[in-house]
Amino acid sequence: MIIALFAVALLVVPALAADAPAADWSKQLGTEGQGGAYISASPIYNNGILYVCAWDGKVYGIQTMNAASLWKFETGVNVYSTPVYKDDTLYVGSSNGTFYAISTLYGQEKWRFRAFANVDSTPLLMNGLVFVGSDDERVYALDPNNGNQIWNISVGSGISTALESEDNVVYAATSDGSLVAIDPNKPKVLWTTKVGERAYSPLANAGTLYLGTSDGYLVAVDHFQGIIDWKSQTGGAISSKPVYYDGNIYVGSWDGNLYCFNATNGDLVWKYATGGPIKASPYIDKAKGIVYIGSGDQYLHAVDARYGLPYWKFKADSAVSSTPVMANGHLYFSSYGTSTGGGTVYSLTPPSNLTIVTPTPAPTAIPTAIVTPTAAPVVVTFVPSATPAQSWCPLPGIIGVALGMLALATYRRR
Repeated sequence: MIIALFAVALLVVPALAADAPAADWSKQLGTEGQGGAYISASPIYNNGILYVCAWDGKVYGIQTMNAASLWKFETGVNVYSTPVYKDDTLYVGSSNGTFYAISTLYGQEKWRFRAFANVDSTPLLMNGLVFVGSDDERVYALDPNNGNQIWNISVGSGISTALESEDNVVYAATSDGSLVAIDPNKPKVLWTTKVGERAYSPLANAGTLYLGTSDGYLVAVDHFQGIIDWKSQTGGAISSKPVYYDGNIYVGSWDGNLYCFNATNGDLVWKYATGGPIKASPYIDKAKGIVYIGSGDQYLHAVDARYGLPYWKFKADSAVSSTPVMANGHLYFSSYGTSTGGGTVYSLTPPSNLTIVTPTPAPTAIPTAIVTPTAAPVVVTFVPSATPAQSWCPLPGIIGVALGMLALATYRRR
């Protein structure tokens, strides 16, 4: 029994050998005890400052050196989308249809634009314009200096996820499951392709658009004609933007798995299981080949990009529904939040030494007993036995004596 338990311990030790990240700091947003400052948007890093949007209607500027609050910008309504920035301006939409340009240094409003419905999608900066998608079924082109509208165009359904661009074309995924290509110079719709029940943020890479759908498909679409090249299915909705790296597409699913698909044909390369739904895009450290992914299991996972095996995981205070960002050797991400407080922003220093955690077999409920040999083992030697003695019987002797006497009497008669 002792030897069996020792054997199990030897199997478990390698699985515990991976290094863990160091927590630099954590900062909970909102008012403690009230909740409400949930975070579903991903943080943005720029020049030592993190920009984080929360459901309490605020955009936060946080210093990465010590987590000190630099400023707070009040919108008054929920902010679900991830902002973008250029130079000294942060661009972000809100749930009442107001789109803001904010000073990155002081958190002051520069200008605002009002759409007819929610602006929950991440905007796009291209060709000196700001492109904004809205639930009012329109894409707007705005002047980044003053917010004046240049044009707008209807795409037939609401837009609540990030816009994308490729070869001077704007792409929008819609709530009715379509992918729409827009020529921003006309403007006009070039083509519309139905890809699923509901379409989410597309990724453009080398002439192909990759996007997820609410019915669990990763779809590859030709960017020129809108023809579907391939579709690969997962076990849950894909509500985040895919990421390309080294010939593969990485994307999370609400079934709790991080998937790696071949970018050319959609074949599954590997999948890594977490303990909860994945609602945000992964971040890939391309220099080291590490995929960082948040999950509803409250962990941030570090996974090998080539094989899909885990390096380490870090537990947050709640589900991780945002995409991490890395800068200056630090990893920044946010948790969704708890009922007693808002989401928490974390700063981690990843370990310098990495060990892949290999899966190990779990011991059975009753370990198999191993018979221990005695101190002096029994040695069995095979030796031929002697010829067995015959049983004694008097009859042969009597007969022999009688025959001898008969022969003697006969001899005397002669």
